Amino acid sequence: MKKIYIYYVASVLLVSGLSSCGEDFLTITHNDIVTPDVLFLSERNVDMGLSGVYDLLIGEWGSGADDISTNWNLKPQVAFSNYPARDLQPDGWDQEFGTHSWKPDFYFFGPAWLRCYRAIDRVNLFIQNLEQFDEGKLTGGQARKNQMLGEARALRAYFYNFLIQWFGGVPMLMTGETYATHPGKSRNTAQECWDLIIEDLEFARDNLEWKPWKGQYGRVTKGMAKAYLGWAYMYQKRWTEAKKELLDIINSGEYSLNPVYAFIHIESQKWQKESIWEIAYHDWSGVGYNGPGTQNTYVDAVWRGPRMYAGLDYGGLGPSYTSFEFVWCHEPGDKRVVSNVAQYGEFNIGYPSVTLGAPGSAQIGVKNETAQPFVSTFILPNNYNMKHWRKHHGGTDYHSYPITYQRLAGVMLNYAECCFETGDMAEGWKYINLIRERAFGKLEVNATPNNVPFAVGRSLHYPLNRDPNIVVPDAETFYSTYKRTAGRNGGMVNKFMGWMKASNGTDSIIPHPTTNMNPGNRVGLYEKKYYQATTPYTPYTSPVWKVALIQERRKELFAEYEFWQDLCRMGVAKEYLDAEYPQNNIEHLTVPQTGTHDDVVQRLINTDFTGRIQTWQPNPFDPTRMLYPIPQTEMDGNPAFTKEDQNPGY
Repeated sequence: MKKIYIYYVASVLLVSGLSSCGEDFLTITHNDIVTPDVLFLSERNVDMGLSGVYDLLIGEWGSGADDISTNWNLKPQVAFSNYPARDLQPDGWDQEFGTHSWKPDFYFFGPAWLRCYRAIDRVNLFIQNLEQFDEGKLTGGQARKNQMLGEARALRAYFYNFLIQWFGGVPMLMTGETYATHPGKSRNTAQECWDLIIEDLEFARDNLEWKPWKGQYGRVTKGMAKAYLGWAYMYQKRWTEAKKELLDIINSGEYSLNPVYAFIHIESQKWQKESIWEIAYHDWSGVGYNGPGTQNTYVDAVWRGPRMYAGLDYGGLGPSYTSFEFVWCHEPGDKRVVSNVAQYGEFNIGYPSVTLGAPGSAQIGVKNETAQPFVSTFILPNNYNMKHWRKHHGGTDYHSYPITYQRLAGVMLNYAECCFETGDMAEGWKYINLIRERAFGKLEVNATPNNVPFAVGRSLHYPLNRDPNIVVPDAETFYSTYKRTAGRNGGMVNKFMGWMKASNGTDSIIPHPTTNMNPGNRVGLYEKKYYQATTPYTPYTSPVWKVALIQERRKELFAEYEFWQDLCRMGVAKEYLDAEYPQNNIEHLTVPQTGTHDDVVQRLINTDFTGRIQTWQPNPFDPTRMLYPIPQTEMDGNPAFTKEDQNPGY
């Protein structure tokens, strides 16, 4: 007899209070294994089984959990979608991403593959059993049954979507099939995989509502199904069908842009109006390594992002280094760079509670080692992605956090692409410019506590724009000249000029009255200087609209979940890298830390970084890297696979 597993999930996906009065979703009693005889005795038990499918959307903590499962939604999704494009740069174990030199036995691939198939297994067993269940026992009858099937099938498509984007065609386990019962299944073609994904999402679209069932945010909705369906159609170049699905979302009235870009990814704000599909971790009080208090069953309900992403000078672990080229790509007035990047030598949102001179004149620093443009033994840029740490982590590793996979801005950019592909040029530019209006602060003019659902003035170095006449540069005009002729990347970078001195001549120690920063940090003084890369870039040759989409996705969706995949899908990955990160073997410069403190400070002041502010890119573009390899564990363990089943180039 088939068995279906139910796991304790502890309401981590529901966020009530946003027009919701529904019961806590996924708050279910722990059971080990429940047979269909018990599971399908009642509607409540059936819904508990569906909750067991949702369980694998979140990380898994505890003895025996691998690094990928523990950091699911951080690893591998952020890494797979960003590191190869080089705006985000990894260190340590993940350095293979930086040189595009990963191999089939790289530690990301096997666990990510298995994690997806574990979820697909659960969906397939749940669907098989639900199809045999008497709909007469369900409140709402066949419609309720179809709604549950729609949620399950959308989740199956969601996990297959990961697999096909990362690996290409994969073995397609169908209803009733599991990884254990069919260990020797051959690879399906990419087309066959997309066909199943589209079939599942079309069913979900037709049987789900815009609002989540019983107001339980965290459940799959019509909007989520349409967003992923539109994306799937785009992979198939079915532009007209994709355009319709995406426009339906835009016109549904269910979603709206947050007027302040910096406030999209706020830890305390789950399921904002811009969110279409989100994994929202629960706000446990006093959460720590073992969960709140001593209740270890809650550990999978926390998110480590703020500590993992925070820069070294902010007490974080710093694995989210951000390139100078990314900082430089922003036009003057584009507030996304301030929102997304804690730049070397700069104050940024969420941290300063006292202003030390003009913005950019001072930075809280800890050590001489971090008072230079490149840091770490891997020589990485001293800028950090802030999208996932909007507030200070307070020294705690574990936090709740909303993981927003699909939001309205991304759907609008996808819709713009479909418009361009179908010849509707004016409509395409219209939606790109709508995204840019928020980026330049135009939507902030009317931002109030009523439409920005959290405080806007709490120690944030992010003044809102109040000028209704602010001019937003036209996208088509700007991108018509963006890197269309040969040149070199370059821009302003802070130059270290020493530590602020106290009256007694020693390095000033800032007396912080808040917990926003560790007391006792030095205050570094900087001045702006223009630097230019040594290696020239290759100009863009794609149509202006395509370059505009590349750059707007790059800036709007920075450190989110689709950028590298979109570059590969559009066939512009090489063009992008040649223009933004040209191949080079430049020798990076870091300042030796030997000698006395004063010796090191003087050396930092005197060092000339001219020609050295550039991302190291030693290898030419390899088109086989647009897909990741089939994991070596699968190549070795699947009896149906031969060496010809491995992706080319591996």
